Amino acid sequence: MPPARMPIAERIADGFAAEIDHLTRSFTAMGARLEATDRARTRLPADLAHELRTPLATLAAYIDGLEDGVLTQNAASWEVMRAQVARMRRLASDVRDVASAEEHALALTLGDVSVADALAEAMGAARPRFDAKGVALRTAGMSSKNIRADAVRLSQVLANLTDNALRHTPPGGTVVIASKDEDDAVAISVCDNGDGIAADQLEAIFERFRRADPSRAAVDGSGSGLGLTIARAIVRAHGGTLRATSDGVGHGATFMVRLPAPTNR
Repeated sequence: MPPARMPIAERIADGFAAEIDHLTRSFTAMGARLEATDRARTRLPADLAHELRTPLATLAAYIDGLEDGVLTQNAASWEVMRAQVARMRRLASDVRDVASAEEHALALTLGDVSVADALAEAMGAARPRFDAKGVALRTAGMSSKNIRADAVRLSQVLANLTDNALRHTPPGGTVVIASKDEDDAVAISVCDNGDGIAADQLEAIFERFRRADPSRAAVDGSGSGLGLTIARAIVRAHGGTLRATSDGVGHGATFMVRLPAPTNR
């Protein structure tokens, strides 16, 4: 006996229902993305005002002090004020990148990039800062693959991750940068034995202006609070992933980037 066949009308109806269901899910997902983008855009002025408060207050205090004669016009005073201006300049640049990321409008200029060369360049650029703080910067294994990437943006990701590791690793500590080949990807890791991250903060640290230690920026002016946000956005724009792991506070942290790589390279 030949197998029973579903009547054509029923097959068409089922196919139409599946298409409608797929379309509904697509519209729902798009609506959620638009809602998230709108919330982020609404929060941005408040977040930015909060981040600008400290450098502006510092500048105002120094200007008042110089005007009243409480502070002396010397190299140290000018250095502090220049540092605050540099901090605001970096913040403005980082906010622009975050806004582009949230609008899915990060511009990428793609080309063949050697992972080994990119990591060597990143380590060379970071080493003077590591040496100055007394933190060892090492490598452990290197990928042999090329990837299709924006070399400048990839350099930005690596700089943000190494700066973050240095910021949270005390003198005498170690940061290890490594990469390895996977079947269709390259995995890049930045591992430190510094402050560590609480389990409930492993995703939160990628949020805009989120810091594991909010008081740190006020003390040493480190970062804009956007470095990890930007790094993840750039990695995602390349079709990759960035995640953090840690055994907890005081036990260091590892940031793992995975970027797609052609299997024939």
